[in-house]
Amino acid sequence: MEFPNNAAYIIKKFNQIWDKKPGKKILQKLVFLIQEAGVDLGFDYGLHFYGPYSSSLDAVTTFLSADGIIDFDYSGYSHLMSVNEEVFSVQPMDLSREQLQLIDRVITDFGGRSASDLELLATALYAYKHLQDKSRESIIQGVIKIKGAKYSREQIETALNDFSYFGKPIY
Repeated sequence: MEFPNNAAYIIKKFNQIWDKKPGKKILQKLVFLIQEAGVDLGFDYGLHFYGPYSSSLDAVTTFLSADGIIDFDYSGYSHLMSVNEEVFSVQPMDLSREQLQLIDRVITDFGGRSASDLELLATALYAYKHLQDKSRESIIQGVIKIKGAKYSREQIETALNDFSYFGKPIY
């Protein structure tokens, strides 16, 4: 089961580590990467136009906004999120010290990447999870099938270099 506080905690940590607000797409991909790194936050993902997407995570952020826990900044092209810490103290729920450290590490290591780079990495990991053939070529073809010509073969190859971070062996 997903915990709304954990989604708010991830937004808060992103705000603190990167001194900026994540957009919805970045949050979607970071939560996916955190789960792929081994922290089960309870969000189910399916394939969407911008890669892996969790409707339950989207619903949680909507509820958090309605409750005034997070604020959305709609002034640009993205829906940027921040935690309203003046009113709410956001603490994670049911996460160990190791899981919290892993969340911090993933946000630190990947949070500075563009939404498009995160989309590509998350899509490649999603393809990997759903392919029987875990070969490099199979994963590349899987990403091409999902994303079409959006990413070059070279960009996909570069994304595959991050698979070892997530303990995903490529054959």
